[in-house]
Amino acid sequence: MIPWLIRSTLLLTAFYAFFMLFMRRTTLFRLNRIILLAGTAVCMLLPLLRFNAEGAAAMLGLPSPAEVLPLPRIVIPEALAAGSPEEGGTAVSGGFDWRTLLLWVYAAGCAAALTFTGLSLLRILRVVRENPGFRYKGRKVHTPGTTLPSFSFLNHIVISRSDYERHPEILLHEYMHTRLRHSADILLMSLVCALYWFNPLVWIMLSELRMLHEYETDEAVLKHGIDATQYQLLLVRKAVGDRRFLIANSFNHCKLKNRITMMHKLKTSKWAALAWLACLPLLTLILSSSSDVDTPVTPFDSSTPAVTEPTSPAADQQEVIRYVDVDVKPKFNGGDMNEFVKWCAGQLKYPEEAKNAKISGRVTVQFIVGPDGSLSDIHIIRGIDELNGEALRVISLSPAWTPGYENGKPVPVTINFPIYFQLPDE
Repeated sequence: MIPWLIRSTLLLTAFYAFFMLFMRRTTLFRLNRIILLAGTAVCMLLPLLRFNAEGAAAMLGLPSPAEVLPLPRIVIPEALAAGSPEEGGTAVSGGFDWRTLLLWVYAAGCAAALTFTGLSLLRILRVVRENPGFRYKGRKVHTPGTTLPSFSFLNHIVISRSDYERHPEILLHEYMHTRLRHSADILLMSLVCALYWFNPLVWIMLSELRMLHEYETDEAVLKHGIDATQYQLLLVRKAVGDRRFLIANSFNHCKLKNRITMMHKLKTSKWAALAWLACLPLLTLILSSSSDVDTPVTPFDSSTPAVTEPTSPAADQQEVIRYVDVDVKPKFNGGDMNEFVKWCAGQLKYPEEAKNAKISGRVTVQFIVGPDGSLSDIHIIRGIDELNGEALRVISLSPAWTPGYENGKPVPVTINFPIYFQLPDE
């Protein structure tokens, strides 16, 4: 879950930042609204897809993502994701389960955001129930006698009795909100905010979506023949109001200056909508750079010969089992895979040739832990010419492991182990 959350957060942040920088001040209100909602869904779903990162960039005619956009690669290696057998498949570090702590913190934030939304819904329901109202163009209009700010939610319009009698433009405004189904947008975006409560840009986009609703509604109201000057004066008079119904579309919306400015602004050319296409390569690069999917390849063929040990006889006679599938995981120095990570970190030396050429990246080594604990069939399944030799050297130096067990018997276990080479300035 954590890798998906991180990747989708990166995509959403880039997508929303693109909107804020390039599309926010255009008058393409409906188009921007649709793309914001659809783009949010796409950014949440894309990290769930498995695809060839380099291939996706090549299809768009782009260089390798690692060369153009060196964002951190979010990877949970197969071995680390499985953890030790005693922990039931959950990796631990130093006896402290930080993943559980993160999960509880994240769940608490989600619960707080949902509670915030729920309270606003309860306030709306209370007003609707206390004021039965009447039908108006397929909508239910509620006219409380108190000085309540006008707002709409789904097919319900709440407008004070005095505003209903004196200002028909307010009723038209709220009716257009219901007709354009703005409440559904707010509900969906509120759920997104609950999932990504830790990302301030998501909350900003909820506010921006509300503003798009107001721009779109103001435009629709003026098209119905309402005098623009009188309408703007009414907005000014109603600018200060109660904001208890945050999930509803309220006539007394904040950022009044922006709304009036948009009414006077020249219409943006429809060709400006093509600017959204520029966002696609950006999202592709970010998703590629944060992908943990390795494309199956044959053993790496490079100028550095692969250090391949002969497969043990036991491994020839027994079926090799993946690390994630074996009942009892192999152990290194009596510990879990984290112990092997620490050992490798102490043995690795950055190749001078790669350092001088500023070459960095990931090398994935595959090896088998035999029934006797020895390592065999060590080879590169994905790598970089200048870094492969050092990765193979370190894995080949590994002392014997405690073998893995299946049905109470020691068995050969295959492990895919990624090694990251990073320069100091990265």
